[in-house]
Amino acid sequence: MIKIDYDDRDVLDAIQALARRTSDLSQAMQDIAGVLADAVERAFDQEHDPATGMPWAPLAPRTIKARGGDAHPILQRSGQLASSIVTEHGKDYAIVGSNKRYAAIHQFGGQAGRKRKAIIPARPYLGLGEEDKGEIMDIVRGYLGGALSKR
Repeated sequence: MIKIDYDDRDVLDAIQALARRTSDLSQAMQDIAGVLADAVERAFDQEHDPATGMPWAPLAPRTIKARGGDAHPILQRSGQLASSIVTEHGKDYAIVGSNKRYAAIHQFGGQAGRKRKAIIPARPYLGLGEEDKGEIMDIVRGYLGGALSKR
């Protein structure tokens, strides 16, 4: 399993402010996990890095030829990677990821295949863009408002 920690100071500060007002963030974390999952789904649909918006590297000509000239969809020909994406959440965490052994090579890129001769470019599908961060901040602000009104 790969682990990517998300470290955006504004988002973390807001979540910590919420945590100071309530002991169980489960519902907020469930909503945040939904944002994480939506970002991954959008990445697969649009074939781009969810954090930067940059398009994924195109398939190699050899790969396109092996596919009978089909260059798309990237990372979704069998659908297994995209369908393996799951979320998990608890009172103080929200996670999105895949249990596929090959998930990391597509996220980070690197050498693969027999004798590690194939070079796989990074095609990040995990991550958050500015719009996603805004959604998370809105979720936290909404829960903060609710926590403040209960005082």
